[in-house]
Amino acid sequence: MNFLKEGENVDLWKHRHEINKKKIKKQGGFTLIIVPHYQGKTVRIVLTPLRIYTILFSIALIITFSVSFAASYRELLANAKAPHVYASSLNAEDVKNLQSLQDELAKTKADVEALKQYVLSLGKLEKDVRSALKLGGETVSLESILARPSSKPQIQSYTELPKTYAEVRTELADTSKQAVQTEQTLTMLQETAYKLNLMKAQTPDYWPLQGMITSGFGWRVNPFGGGWEFHKGIDISSYYGAPIRAAADGEVEFAGWNSGGYGKMIIIYHRDGIETVYGHLSDIAVKVGDRVKKGEVIGYEGCTGLCTGPHLHFEIRVWGEAINPLKYLE
Repeated sequence: MNFLKEGENVDLWKHRHEINKKKIKKQGGFTLIIVPHYQGKTVRIVLTPLRIYTILFSIALIITFSVSFAASYRELLANAKAPHVYASSLNAEDVKNLQSLQDELAKTKADVEALKQYVLSLGKLEKDVRSALKLGGETVSLESILARPSSKPQIQSYTELPKTYAEVRTELADTSKQAVQTEQTLTMLQETAYKLNLMKAQTPDYWPLQGMITSGFGWRVNPFGGGWEFHKGIDISSYYGAPIRAAADGEVEFAGWNSGGYGKMIIIYHRDGIETVYGHLSDIAVKVGDRVKKGEVIGYEGCTGLCTGPHLHFEIRVWGEAINPLKYLE
């Protein structure tokens, strides 16, 4: 191992320092020295002229690109917000036609949307009619209504654009007309169904008492003294106190004691001169003026008035004339 003397070490350091100074002078530039406050290594960054020029050129290129991009974006944004700017390149007649077409398209779009809502309401109306007519719970959609066969023009699914805008307007008008006619038909059916159901509800076809018929309608031997008499109703026998039910919807006309042999009696008026009579009751559960529904309990079986045993005397009268109840009872 060789040991240098102190003077030789100094001479060697000076020699190296002179070489570094020459290199820096030859290359130019400068050196950045980053010294950390606390821990870490000192960092030296040598910036030569070539590096400096490269960095400055890159910064200038980025700034130029950013400014150009920002200007283009502002122009596109302005054009998107103001489409009429493009129209400035058109002549006055073209601009007028373009604006007219845009207005017509907007109106047509609104008409089509209104028509869809209208036809959907028809679907609900048809569902109500079907429910009223007891036709089942078929659901009706816009597509199913527009797809039904008809001799009238309907909205079609085009594989290509219509030839003229007028064809679309004509088709829309025809479909609107058909929708109005459909609504009128459904409304008429709904009103008819309501009247039909009301008439059926007021028809005395419900058995007022479940039991055995002990005496039918027509001529029979009088059970209280012999001889023939005309029996104006039917006698239905069941257990004493069995509930008596209204044969149809109606209004109670009479509820009380009848001295002509019926005992405790109820008379209900239904419709078109039709009324029902319930005699020989043990108790009455309604009063005059009450509105009753078909099947509702109005009294209880008994044996009041001229009676040989517990039963219900049931009559149906049309404009005051007794008819055979079996013609109505289901």
